[in-house]
Amino acid sequence: MGPSFHRLRPLLLAAGLCVSSCVAGCSPGYVLRAAYEQGKILSARRSIDDVLKDPATPAEQGEKLRIVLDARAFAESQGLNPGDSFTTYANVSRDPLAWVVVASRKDSFSLYTWWFPIVGRVPYKGFFDKEDAERQYNDLVKEGYEGSMRGTEAFSTLGWFNDPVMSTTLKNNPVRIANTVIHESVHSTVWIPGSVNFNESLANFVGSVASVEFWTRRVEECERVGAECPQDRERLEAARRDTDAQYELSRVMDELYAALETLYGDNSLASEEKVARRVPLFFKVMAPFYAKYPKANVLREVNNADIMQLKLYVTNLGLFKDLFAKVGGDLRRFLEAIRQVESEVKRDSSKEPFVVLRDIVGKAP
Repeated sequence: MGPSFHRLRPLLLAAGLCVSSCVAGCSPGYVLRAAYEQGKILSARRSIDDVLKDPATPAEQGEKLRIVLDARAFAESQGLNPGDSFTTYANVSRDPLAWVVVASRKDSFSLYTWWFPIVGRVPYKGFFDKEDAERQYNDLVKEGYEGSMRGTEAFSTLGWFNDPVMSTTLKNNPVRIANTVIHESVHSTVWIPGSVNFNESLANFVGSVASVEFWTRRVEECERVGAECPQDRERLEAARRDTDAQYELSRVMDELYAALETLYGDNSLASEEKVARRVPLFFKVMAPFYAKYPKANVLREVNNADIMQLKLYVTNLGLFKDLFAKVGGDLRRFLEAIRQVESEVKRDSSKEPFVVLRDIVGKAP
């Protein structure tokens, strides 16, 4: 399972949360539509237990729903707080569920941002209609931005609502489903407003390493009863490969970002020259990654919106890895340290989460 953009999704807040943003700079029409669509999804929920008891439920769907419940229980056992999310299932008629728009300047890493209540400023916006997303995308391109528009299979309300697992998510393989449940459980456990790259990279890291542990335990349970469990063994290896790929992608993204940032910061170059020079630089840095992961469907051409969008999910994964190693691979202790980061930033909003994290890693025994 190679790295992809499957994590890119909007944080859509509905009902009372969204209504408050009508007087805070967010379009009332957008808010009402988000609330309406969220309401439809919530009304379509069925208890997963009931779906599993239904004789009309296909066997494959039933297996995946059991994995959802098992991954959710595992997340709770590790100190995560999924709340009541992933206890229900919603069959949605659309695929993708929504469209996400991101935009950046071509000659600098300057993302366009939108403001929402609770989560603060975020560098992406979700739309339920492709036409609305295209309209926003085209408007930003006319303003000189370099845009990106992608479909998404799910979204998170950060634990404010009982987020169901949706039919769009169940189309994925079991490894990705378990990872998604754990990833979203991180968001409902820890969220630092205005620090999207920290929040998403943290959830990406925990989703990856916890997924490996989840499948490891499934294999161990099989061994205890003398079963072979070839499928779970294959899934464990897939989870390990995905985790290794995430680390490699994080490393190469750090290198690419630093090289392009240096180019964009060269005041002796005109904007057009910076845009021209970035192309060969991009392929020089990315070539080894493509050689190692030929099936990876990320960044096949230079686009600042895509680069910054992806970097939101793989920033400083090595730093999270260092902390995880220092606490002996204990996810509960890891999360305690992360909550310390959250507390320090909330006490002093001028502090940058990764700076606080780096300090904690340096002090960790």
